[in-house]
Formats: sequence, structure tokens, C-alpha cells
Amino acid sequence: MSQQGRRTVVCVVWFAVGVMLMVRALPYLGFRSSDPATRDFNPLTGSHVWMALGLALVLGLAKGFTLLKKGARRAARQIVDRGENAPAWTVFSLYMIVLVALMIGAGFAIRLSPYDPTVKGWVVGVLYPAIGLALMIGGVLALSVEPLPD
Repeated sequence: MSQQGRRTVVCVVWFAVGVMLMVRALPYLGFRSSDPATRDFNPLTGSHVWMALGLALVLGLAKGFTLLKKGARRAARQIVDRGENAPAWTVFSLYMIVLVALMIGAGFAIRLSPYDPTVKGWVVGVLYPAIGLALMIGGVLALSVEPLPD
């Protein structure tokens, strides 16, 4: 697979996960209903929704154009180092796979741990869209950023 093809895979995966996180946050933001019998959080309402989205926007933009830009540059460096026609399975490094596994575990912990339902609504309602936006930005940047220097 070509280097640009592998960059496209990074873009698509990061962007798709970003969209998934934003969709996952909808019930916490009160934009989609969830079964009250099984719900262990209080959805945000009124001006709290817009405050949470504003905070998520600021955090997402900051993370996307700093940490995720560096991550995209790191991914580009690994793609360049593997050459023009490396196998498709070499797109993501072991470091990235371990990091993703830890992030998934942290996401489950945030959503499933028993703590104040109002705090949970705020935490997920801010973090998921913020991280989702950052991943979407990082995914788009992965298509064209310069690789980190050796």
C-alpha cells in the first residue's frame, strides 16, 4: 500500500472514531433520549448544553491542533520510514495500538463508573465531543502534515 494510501487509512480511522465519540455524547448532551430506567447520568439541559459544547469546542481545537497534529506527524514519520509499498497492517504502530486500548478503557471507566450522575453528564458531555473533534482534526491533518524529523 502506498504512503498516501496509508495516510488515508489514518485519516479515515481517526475521523470515524471522532464522529463515533460525538454521536456517543448525544444522550449526555440531551440531544438524543436514552432509557431512563437504565440511565445512570443526568443529561445536560438548557444553557448547560451550550456551555459544555463551547468548552468541548475550545478543548477539541486546542488538542487537535497541538497533540493530535504531533500524533499525525508521528504517524507520517512511521509511514515514511516503512517505505512506499509497505503492507497495510503497518499503518498503526504498537505504541498507537496500546494507546488506543488505554483510551478505550478510560472511556469505559468514565461512562460505567458509579459517580454523581450530574458530574457524569458534564464529563462525558464535554470530553467525548472534545476528543472527537480533536481526532477529526488530527485525521484531516494526517493527510498532509510533514513527518516529524528523524
